[in-house]
This record gives sequence, structure tokens and C-alpha cells, in this order.
Amino acid sequence: MVGTDGDWSLPEIGKVLEARGVRWSLINTRDFPLEMGMNVQLDVDGLVWHGELAAGDGPLQLAEVTAVYYGKPRDFKMPAELSGPELRFARAQARMGFGGVLASLPTRWVNHPTALADAAYKPRQLTWLRRAGLVTPPTLITNQAGAVREFAARYGDLVVKPLAEPVVWEDGAETVVYTRRLRPEDLSCLDGVGSTAHLFQQWQHKRFETRVTAVGDQLFAVAIHAGSDRAHIDWRSDYDSLRYEVVEVPDRVRAGIFRYLDIAGLTSSVFDFVVRPDRAWVALEANGAGMWGWLAAECELPIAEAFAGALMKE
Repeated sequence: MVGTDGDWSLPEIGKVLEARGVRWSLINTRDFPLEMGMNVQLDVDGLVWHGELAAGDGPLQLAEVTAVYYGKPRDFKMPAELSGPELRFARAQARMGFGGVLASLPTRWVNHPTALADAAYKPRQLTWLRRAGLVTPPTLITNQAGAVREFAARYGDLVVKPLAEPVVWEDGAETVVYTRRLRPEDLSCLDGVGSTAHLFQQWQHKRFETRVTAVGDQLFAVAIHAGSDRAHIDWRSDYDSLRYEVVEVPDRVRAGIFRYLDIAGLTSSVFDFVVRPDRAWVALEANGAGMWGWLAAECELPIAEAFAGALMKE
């Protein structure tokens, strides 16, 4: 499994694999190159890379790898003495070399990093959700304040949300950027819009939100009931106020989810929906490497077992 030792889901899947007699290893990309070595070759008549990764828990032979769970790996940790230009160069070399060798392994992937990278582009993701037959909110991507005002005049209340990973790193600290609902006075002061691309969507009135974890042909759906005003806009902003409930996925939505996985070339993905007062399900996004561990624990769902089964599938 490729990820970080801080990801709760990896050892949970590992426990299931161990119980089924399957050996597994964690490849923490942050360990390369300081705490992990790589020695692999592509011989004259070879079709695949062979060799080993040498980590703290012993060497891993590439030939022994039959399946890979790709979580959310962290960036490579480089020698402290590197200058800024040297650091950028070294990280690019590690990404293309270390990451390229892993991505070339002819094994079962859940999910392959290139498919995850494609699906991470929200503009592409939203069109795929529509192609799959799912409803998505009217969406504007722009760097022009006038376009935002015109969009608001057409669609009413709006939210603004990040297009990329919603985390800002500064001075060693992490700040999460949450979805924000625009107030009428915000429309008169949109000076920051011109600085980069922004994503605006029509605000969706909610009965509740639902996170659906899709693994192969299985779906695990949990309604997330917000208990505060902050959580009602973005439930990630106030976990303590949340209440969870296992729910059924409507047949039309179920079919759309599986069509999306097929379009995106993914084995699994986490989908976020708003369930409106009229009970319509509106898809907000699909995250191929989305978090599901805390929901499995809260609702006693066998999601880790589903992932283990997907990795062991012939």
C-alpha cells in the first residue's frame, strides 16, 4: 500500500489482508530517499522493472507485488542542505523515478495514480458526473468579478470552494480552506477573484448530505446531519456537531456512480451528495482518494473488507 503511516485506513485494510493470509507492506513516499532505497532495473529483454525497495521493515521485491492500494502519499522528504532550486529538481527526479517505477507495475491498482490524477481535475470530474447521469449544481469557473455577479443574478445564492486540495501550508502550519457561502455584500467586493481561477456553484438547500464510498460493485452510503450553521455549509468545519446515519442509495444514483467509475477508469471513489428537501440527490464531487475510515468506524461498515477484497480479486 502506498500512503502515509498516519492514514487510519491503511492498517485497517492490512488487518483484513493478514486475517486472509496475505502479506502487505506500507510504502511511505515521505521516506524516500533519506530512509528508503531503490534499486531496480529494466534489462535488455525485460518487459517490467525488477529489483527492490529497501525500507525500515526490510526489502520489498517488486516481483512479489500483486496489487497496490494507492492512498494519499505525502511529498518526498529531501536533504535539509539542498537549496531551493536543488530541492525542486530533486523532488521532480524522485517523482519521475520513484513514482514512475511504481506506476509502471503491471498489477491490480486501487486506484492507479494516473487515473486519480485525471479525476482530480474538478472541471473534468463535473462533466464526467453529468455524463454518468448524475445531477450537479450549475457551476462557474472564472477570474472575473463581473462574471460572478452575472452568475449570481441568474442562479441566486452561491458558494465558493477550492478547485484543488483545500489546504494552505504556511510557516509549517496547515490551514483548511472550507466551502463558503457568499453574502449579498460579498458580491460588491470581489477584488480577490482576479488573482486566480475560482469555482462558484449555486447553493443547494439541504435535508442532509451523503458520503458514498464505492468499492468495486459495493456502495456504502452515510447521511451526514449537520448540527451547526458552520457544518450546514461545510460539514468538515465542525465534526463535533455531526450525526451519522446509514442510508440506501436510489437506483438512479447507484447506476450513475458505477457509470462514473467506468468513465474515470477507477475501482473506487468517494462521492459527496446534497440530498435536497425534495429528496433529489445532487452530486458535488467525486474523490478517488477520499477519506472513509472514520465513517466505517462510526457506522460499523465493512469498507476495509471491501477494499481487501478488491485487492485480492483475480
